[in-house]
Amino acid sequence: MARQRKTAALVKRLLLFLAVASFEAVTALPGAARELSSTLASGRRVLELVGRTPPVHDPMTPLDPPAGAAVALDGVTARYEPEAPPVLSDFDLQLDPGRRVALVGPSGAGKTTVTNLLLRFLDPVAGRVTLGGRDVRELHQQDVRRTFALAGQNAYVFNSTIRANLGLARPDATDAELEGVLRRARIDEWVASLPDGLDTLVGEEGSQLSGGQRQRLTVARALLSDAPVLILDEPTAHLDAETAEELVRDILAAADDRSVLLITHRPEGLDLVDEVVALSPAG
Repeated sequence: MARQRKTAALVKRLLLFLAVASFEAVTALPGAARELSSTLASGRRVLELVGRTPPVHDPMTPLDPPAGAAVALDGVTARYEPEAPPVLSDFDLQLDPGRRVALVGPSGAGKTTVTNLLLRFLDPVAGRVTLGGRDVRELHQQDVRRTFALAGQNAYVFNSTIRANLGLARPDATDAELEGVLRRARIDEWVASLPDGLDTLVGEEGSQLSGGQRQRLTVARALLSDAPVLILDEPTAHLDAETAEELVRDILAAADDRSVLLITHRPEGLDLVDEVVALSPAG
């Protein structure tokens, strides 16, 4: 009898442990169910991207990149969809080495499209974009993009440290070089005042930074690269007039002998460039 009681007690404990273990095995299911819809949505977006036809292609035999960095848009017409109206129509732009040109116009005039064409995220349907006199469609995409450094509103800031965000331009840069570009972008004193300095986290999309600090960080990153052409895409967005004027002045001074394309819809800094090109909506 004693042995039977012990066996019965052992079986009860075993059943209890099995019940607890079974419960632990399913505790994650409600959380998994909550995440299922977002996971499926993410999967659909990935499949949509995979199924898209790339808007640009490398040539079968790319030409060597040209030695010069003269940039031009010659009679360019561009659209994002085959049947859509053109965003740019018969547009010309010339940016010679060392020149500073401002491209101005209202929202929807095609200023961002000019950036996409220069970086070859989009090809024109008429006319051509040239680099050193060569049509960019004859060059490898990466050779084209190495010519440009983008700073401003659309330059992404990653949820990492100041050091890591700067290092995207040149991973092997030394601390002295990082501090140098921060000084040229006029945020070195602010970074030095932070408890973690270069290792300070900036938050998702730079959420821990003010608008001016974020813009100057992207400028410093662009200056760290070896690209001979600097594109400033709305660098003064969300800044007051005084801060905007100061930022443009500092950027142009820090650019040294690089070519600069300042894309803006504001008047600040226009008196500092060599030429102002006005862009009107196509059509």
